[in-house]
Amino acid sequence: MMATDSSELAKLMSASIAPVFLITGIGGILSTMALRYGRVIDRIRTLLRDGPKLYRKEIGTDHLNRELRSLYKRARLLRMSIILGVASIFSVSITISVLFFSLTYGLEALFIPQFFFVLSLVLLMIGLALFIQDFAMSLACIEHDMDVRSSIDMQETKHEAIFKSLD
Repeated sequence: MMATDSSELAKLMSASIAPVFLITGIGGILSTMALRYGRVIDRIRTLLRDGPKLYRKEIGTDHLNRELRSLYKRARLLRMSIILGVASIFSVSITISVLFFSLTYGLEALFIPQFFFVLSLVLLMIGLALFIQDFAMSLACIEHDMDVRSSIDMQETKHEAIFKSLD
């Protein structure tokens, strides 16, 4: 039996609004992740093509190889973050579909929408945790670069207050 009156339609639309906003937010996050992923891939390509020319002979190929390995690990992290974000959107879409069909056809969905909604949040949290790990890896790579290429003592800098005056 199909539920077609306007009150049922209003109920259906209001039940679908929160998941749609979640999809929009995840889409924005995915855009940022994809941009960061593209930059990492571009850097890998640049180093593979021009790496020996970009690094001085006294630094050597060890530093170049370390940076390439680090960038590759970051690319894998970002790829997994993006996959988890897309899976989260897919799970939210299933939630909306189940809500739509259960309200439209008067079927009892039991715990299916709740399961997929919670699953989408878990997938999103894991993806965001990997995204944060990429930031930590990029900072570690920069610190190593600064140790190798500059005279700044990174051990001393690590212990300074973050919001120290720039005077």
